[in-house]
Amino acid sequence: MAGFYIISGDDDFARKRRARELCAELSGSSEPESDEAVEIIPGDDPALKADELASLFVEALRTPPFLCDHKIIWMRHHPDLDKFAAEKQSPEYSELFALLTTPLPDGIQVIIDGPGLDRRRSKVKELKNAGAEMELLNAAKSSDKAFAEIRRELLANFSRTTRKRIAPDAMQYLSEVIGGDSGTLANELEKLNCYTGNATEITLADCLAIISRTQEALTWEFTSAVVESNRTKALLTLAKLLSQRDNGMEIRMLAGLSNEYQKLIQTRLAMKQLNITRANPNSFSALPQEVKERFPDNPLLKMHPYRAFKTCEAASRFSGNALAVKLTAIRDASRALVSGGGDSRILLEQLVCKLTVR
Repeated sequence: MAGFYIISGDDDFARKRRARELCAELSGSSEPESDEAVEIIPGDDPALKADELASLFVEALRTPPFLCDHKIIWMRHHPDLDKFAAEKQSPEYSELFALLTTPLPDGIQVIIDGPGLDRRRSKVKELKNAGAEMELLNAAKSSDKAFAEIRRELLANFSRTTRKRIAPDAMQYLSEVIGGDSGTLANELEKLNCYTGNATEITLADCLAIISRTQEALTWEFTSAVVESNRTKALLTLAKLLSQRDNGMEIRMLAGLSNEYQKLIQTRLAMKQLNITRANPNSFSALPQEVKERFPDNPLLKMHPYRAFKTCEAASRFSGNALAVKLTAIRDASRALVSGGGDSRILLEQLVCKLTVR
């Protein structure tokens, strides 16, 4: 088994959890913090300065195992791993780096976790050449192309583990309103698991009842209410969002609305390509394989069949001309907001009234 591990990345929850799991795996103890074979350098202790942490690490590396035949040294949650790879290092880190880039003594394994590791640095490459196994755990970004797919896979894993089916609309809601932080995701899913008890399915109603009212969740509810022409709900949710006083939120809300209506236009085009005029729950599961092969990039074919049906159902409520009118209204409201041509709350309320006309 390898003896040197470095775990970094900006996803604090995932990184810390992985480091503890690895320490437990190497020590064979479910409580590695209390295992006599584990020596912890508390990088998360604010009372210890960076150079003090390095000195403690050097001392631990120079001390052979005591009362057992092996020792695991865990630099727990170091505040900045860039200290290990900086070109100009303090004497303490220079000495530590020299020890880490030579073969570790027999019976000693090392775990280091913390943010700030830049794999492009030459010293990081030296650590890797010395045998360090590196893991980089970064939070998923909503701008990432694979963000939605990563989120869906995590939710699918949760579903398999708990043996609870997540309804397609609930899956879509969760993938959109829970951000990239894995700690938040784990917490919200645990709440859902407890809330639903012995139920075999998690529904959208369950999610709306228990998921924290984050800005993402409220924005999703606002956009959905507008597209569904639910004026009362849209105005109430708008009031909640505006009370958060987040700079730039109004523009992001308009961008979200614009994106939603553009998706409906794309859906109508995708339906036309597949020769679907009025979708039903079986429209996509019953499509001939020849059609699927002819249009591999059709967005509807990449969705869960039920989700594709609901998307088509929403798009069918609007004509192409109606969608163009709505996008024009959003564009005009955006210009007014940017130019400061009126009170933002009044502009948004007026826009909601225009967009929710049945």
